[in-house]
Amino acid sequence: MTGRSEPFRRALTLLLAVYFVVWMGGAGSAAAQEGPSVPAPPESTPQEEPPVPVSPESIPQEGPPVPASPGPTPSEKLVEEKASGVVMVVDESHARLERGILDRVIRFDNFFGNVKTEDTRYPDYLIRWVNSLRLEEGGHFKYRTSVRANFVLPKISKRLRLVISGENEPEPFSAKLPEDPGNPGFDRTLAKTRLANTELRYSVIQKPSIDMFLGTGVRVKYPLETFVRSRFQFSHRIGDVTLVRFAETVFWKNTDGFGETSEIELSRQLSRKTLLRWASAGTITEESPGMEWGTELSLLRELSPRSAITLGGGLSGHTRPATNVDTYRIFTRYRRNFLMTWLFFELEPEISWPRDPAGAYPTAYAFTFRIEVVFQGTSAMTKKPPGSP
Repeated sequence: MTGRSEPFRRALTLLLAVYFVVWMGGAGSAAAQEGPSVPAPPESTPQEEPPVPVSPESIPQEGPPVPASPGPTPSEKLVEEKASGVVMVVDESHARLERGILDRVIRFDNFFGNVKTEDTRYPDYLIRWVNSLRLEEGGHFKYRTSVRANFVLPKISKRLRLVISGENEPEPFSAKLPEDPGNPGFDRTLAKTRLANTELRYSVIQKPSIDMFLGTGVRVKYPLETFVRSRFQFSHRIGDVTLVRFAETVFWKNTDGFGETSEIELSRQLSRKTLLRWASAGTITEESPGMEWGTELSLLRELSPRSAITLGGGLSGHTRPATNVDTYRIFTRYRRNFLMTWLFFELEPEISWPRDPAGAYPTAYAFTFRIEVVFQGTSAMTKKPPGSP
């Protein structure tokens, strides 16, 4: 433990404590709302004596009357008006951008699609733009930006979906579960991601319990990388509060050859606003001598309609040349919708223990701040109110 990193550790420990208090406060307030109601007082209470009327003049005055609190000053009103004006301009700009994207999606679908299609669905899209700033031990900052976009083009094909993803990810500080198995840069637990992908997905089966699609795409770089994959997911409900999911992804990339990812997830609802989830995944590829795996246990709690918190921990590793745990990790993630319905932020402190070449597990601290902007629209929508997603 160096003296220079001691203030950072103290600050991170304080943040973890604050999040735990916030989560406990949310749990307490929810429990209070679900508790029995206080019985109402009886309709009539016998009175021993009628109340004696008291005139205002008979009340002794202990001091001069307290003046009413003054209202906002003209300068404060001006600041409030300017702030509301800025919010309105930002909201209107976001709405115009949404409409512009939707117009291009409709034109693309109409140009390449069948004009005689009888599909009742409408073109729509969903775009998530995330910017992250991570502070690591020693005062090092790392910036990340990512874009995920999904486009539905029913005139071209009612089963076809266009997916575009672009991300500039620094070397992962601690390993996590794969976000999108088979998609170059997202399939490997320990992969370094610098990519821009365009993928066409064809839905083979889409039911409440079974989902299967075939995908092919290009990773935009020089030289171009192509990939093909098939993903099958099965969901099964056990009772009223437990859900289990199995997923299998088989993929091929012209640079790495064939690969396969297996996933399992078990979720149990502990209360109306609390969920316990265990998830594990393992990936095998031709370029890797063994399997890369990861597992994570997390507790998710809704604090309000606009905020939630996650407490979790996990570990990851590989099986060859020897079976080792590469990283242990615990984290807290607080997510909140603020200012606009389409704007979110996240705070995520974490502590990890990565394995060094000597086989030891030194402690490492990090804190990540994220801002997420959501764009979505469908041609079936009428005029939307400001701020609606």
